[in-house]
Amino acid sequence: MKEQLHLPNDAIGNFIINEEEMAVLASQLELLKSPKKLLLMKHIHEEALPPVDKCVLYLGPPYFDLIESKMAELHTMAFTREELRHPFYGVMEQRELVAVGGYHVYSEDYVELGNIGTDVAWRRQGYGKKVCAELTRTGRLVTPNVYLNVLEENVGAIRLYQSIGYELVCKQYMVEFVIGS
Repeated sequence: MKEQLHLPNDAIGNFIINEEEMAVLASQLELLKSPKKLLLMKHIHEEALPPVDKCVLYLGPPYFDLIESKMAELHTMAFTREELRHPFYGVMEQRELVAVGGYHVYSEDYVELGNIGTDVAWRRQGYGKKVCAELTRTGRLVTPNVYLNVLEENVGAIRLYQSIGYELVCKQYMVEFVIGS
């Protein structure tokens, strides 16, 4: 594969794998750092979604630069500009984007929420929950398979997702490795 892709020696790669795959591959990879533990969660309980909140806005093309700037400010792990082709939602307060979220994947097969964050100064006011609820509601219009990944250590986010109807599907690992010579 290294030759087919014309990768240089010591190139860095990463992927997400489940616990079983990790057990098999761990001895075969030169890990760059300790894998990050992730939880894959699926939206199961539609009745747990709070009502639509009018403060959550659909963020179309005029907001793309603002979204990209907020993603950098929030140090999101996996945001790419091409994800702006999927819907994004957010909350504006005092003409500032204070909470935002979108999708990594948005298809009829499945939807994966991602790039979710709230400004530090605006946290613990329910904005993240409102954005996540709208993302989930919009995702469920496309498919019943609505997922998200969350770092295992992010207990507050896990509780939030559970409160709007998500359940744990499996544990995964985000693995960063060196492609040797």
